[in-house]
Amino acid sequence: MHDLNMIRTSANTFFKQFFLQYPYIPFEDLIDYYSFFAGIDSINLDLYEPLDKIITDIALSSKIKEEFPFFLFDAPFRKFLMALAKSDGKMFSLFNKVKLSESVGMEIVEELISSGIIKKLESREAPLRIYPKQLLKKEFRYYKIEPKLYFEKPFYRFYFAFIEPFLSQKGDIETKALLENFYRYSYRLSSLVFEELSIELLKVRFQEHDNIIEYGSLWNYQSEFDIYCKTESGKRVIGECKYKNRPISKSELIKLKNKVVYSAIDVDYYTLFSKSGFSKELEKEANLKLLLFSLEDFKSLL
Repeated sequence: MHDLNMIRTSANTFFKQFFLQYPYIPFEDLIDYYSFFAGIDSINLDLYEPLDKIITDIALSSKIKEEFPFFLFDAPFRKFLMALAKSDGKMFSLFNKVKLSESVGMEIVEELISSGIIKKLESREAPLRIYPKQLLKKEFRYYKIEPKLYFEKPFYRFYFAFIEPFLSQKGDIETKALLENFYRYSYRLSSLVFEELSIELLKVRFQEHDNIIEYGSLWNYQSEFDIYCKTESGKRVIGECKYKNRPISKSELIKLKNKVVYSAIDVDYYTLFSKSGFSKELEKEANLKLLLFSLEDFKSLL
């Protein structure tokens, strides 16, 4: 089984490098800008410029495709990557979406992994069958345990979600449609990166007394969790991340605990991460077994 700690370049290190490269970005905007532009090497960005201009300049740059192997812009790779950039990353579901057989899809995935464009994370689910001919309950007969696919760099996902779909074969760009789409859906990129950085923050918080040795997200037949970690002593941490412009209320904690009960998971610590803080009622619930992190806490990663 692959874990985030084995196959990912540290998001913490990458985040620090981005901050050192662009120290003038206000901290409240840093995660957003990191989500969009981290990993660009072919052009120098001026992030003092308005966001519209930065994005348009990237789209019009003649150098930007130097970031990628040339074959990515041909079928079937281009279509596959654009679909991945807008999906939850579940591999077999993605094959179905772009109408690929499993064998062809796996060849594409292996080529993209070897080229450093994406990575694959296996599910933590136990196999449905203990022995080959074991009969399954009706609800599990068509269920397939799926790995998830992720882009290696934030910019890769940004590019195939918001730039490449709006470029014509002649290289023209549909600027208005591109920007409208970006402002409607860019929160998805920021939310995913917020999850990655939340894991890094947990590692820092636990390192003094009980190092986290296994970390990532958790998805199974019953539900999905943004955060799942295990410490050296065997303690389990589970949590959710909300990158929204409103505080998290106590109802989110109740939903998280209900999901844990439904999924029959043993949990030692609950944790919530919020861009916009927490309600006073939820803050009163914080204790050694419930860890709350707001945007200000992420400064410890820099």
